[in-house]
Amino acid sequence: SAALALRLGTGAFVLGWKVDTLFSDDEDRYALKLGPFRLRDSSSVLADATKPPSMLVLYDRECSPGCKRVREMLNLLDITFEVRPCFENTETDYPVPFLLDPNSDKTIVGDDDIIAHLLEKYGPDPDLFDRKALWPIEFRAFALATSQIAAQLRGNPGSTQQQNARPDNTSMKPIELWGYECSPFVRPVKEKLAELGLPHRIVSCSRGSKNRDKMVEKTGRFQNRDIMVEKTGRFQVPFIVDENTGIEMYESNEIVTYLEDVYTVKE
Repeated sequence: SAALALRLGTGAFVLGWKVDTLFSDDEDRYALKLGPFRLRDSSSVLADATKPPSMLVLYDRECSPGCKRVREMLNLLDITFEVRPCFENTETDYPVPFLLDPNSDKTIVGDDDIIAHLLEKYGPDPDLFDRKALWPIEFRAFALATSQIAAQLRGNPGSTQQQNARPDNTSMKPIELWGYECSPFVRPVKEKLAELGLPHRIVSCSRGSKNRDKMVEKTGRFQNRDIMVEKTGRFQVPFIVDENTGIEMYESNEIVTYLEDVYTVKE
């Protein structure tokens, strides 16, 4: 998509991405199948990086270029985080992005300060990686300009709340969304969650993420619209887990339809 190209696929790979083997024979873990190859990948620098013991909470506007920079950095660092959608000219019109980090008892406002905090607290040793790997995010003028154009091409999704969104959406348990920022398949789901004002938890799944193995383990059996379906375990995003209803499902279009059916007011 245009947004993917404009942002150079930032967030598609974890920081320090590397190929472990082209011939994985472990059927119980994730591997990318390419003809005769089964590619296993990981990060060369994140293994010893600190993971947040308690969930980070990002107050976010989906179309905000500054918010997008933060979300991309969280993907690069393979951090799972909670999102609270904020809308312009409403009681949720906070100075986004701002991050609540219960692990350091801090509230950090502004994309530059949040990114610096994430790298300091949850990034790898700076000596282990080339800082140039972060330039699509840290070159702020480029990141903001390309993110703004990408948002405008999509109609600035999430700037305002959908008119028929249920008024109790903000009090729902966070919906778990497995995916990553630059995926064109995940994007429609992220935008719908934002527009409905639904809290959601992003389980980062960029290439090289350990969460890809966790999804293969998790999806051995899941419920899709009241039908129990046996799965052998696979990696595919987007994938949601909705604790409010007990539903778990794949496929962008089906998820968006489900969210519309459950979290809007019917006339």
